[in-house]
Amino acid sequence: MILLREPLLHFGVIGAILFGGYSWLNDRQTEATAAEPIRIGEGDVRWLKQTWSSQWLREPTADELKGLVDDLLNEKVMAREAQEIGLDKDDTIIRRRLAQKLKFLVEDTAQLAEPTEAELRQFHAANPAPFETPGKLSFRQVYFNPEHRKDAAADATAALGALSANTEDGSTAGDRLLFGDSFADTDELALSGMFGADFARAVFALEAGGWQGPMKSGYGFHLVLVTQRTATTLKPFETVRDAVLSEWRSAKQTEVSRDYLIALRNKYGVELDDTTKAVLGPEPAPKVATQ
Repeated sequence: MILLREPLLHFGVIGAILFGGYSWLNDRQTEATAAEPIRIGEGDVRWLKQTWSSQWLREPTADELKGLVDDLLNEKVMAREAQEIGLDKDDTIIRRRLAQKLKFLVEDTAQLAEPTEAELRQFHAANPAPFETPGKLSFRQVYFNPEHRKDAAADATAALGALSANTEDGSTAGDRLLFGDSFADTDELALSGMFGADFARAVFALEAGGWQGPMKSGYGFHLVLVTQRTATTLKPFETVRDAVLSEWRSAKQTEVSRDYLIALRNKYGVELDDTTKAVLGPEPAPKVATQ
């Protein structure tokens, strides 16, 4: 204990710490000196000029350009030092930015490939939905409002029997609906906007002729009589070629990005606990290019 209170011991410890710190800094400076120098060239200056001109709609003055180059140099120097001391480790913003840059690179690579005419036609046939003229139907409906009835579903079922037996024409069987009772040449998207997706899907599954239901919407229950329908038709390839090319590029970009990410997971290895596995579900197998 007496030894620990000796001033000479304290002086020696402090000296050792200072010497060690100096040696560490000196080693770091030596490593930094030996590292690849930071370079700024004509391409950087040209990029700075273009960026400035795009923003301010004029060329930068000599002083402004000097400031831009000086700022870029300072940015590169500080970025190098930040990496040296590990500030880029476990940083969410930096991680996301790096991932974003790699994603853009992969997507740009995917855009380099262009399909043949045969591939475009095959894509058009195999993925018809974006290139279809949607089917339409005309129908009448009888509405039963749950807010005005004790059991709207039961009332609708009873009315269906009367309508089927032609003892009711439907005009007085139900309640008033803001949208009206008759709908002409309506596509599924428009009907979904009025009554909800489930109702629209159910109505478009009906065959024409005969009252059917009850069918539930966000408003209540309905009996529906489809009077006419036109089928969904695929637009000819020649009339939608540009749209097909755009869709093909988007699909190709998604496919390339997906396969690349799966390959990266296999390359580095991924360990997931059971909870995470349940969230992710089965991963799609990457496609293998064939000659």
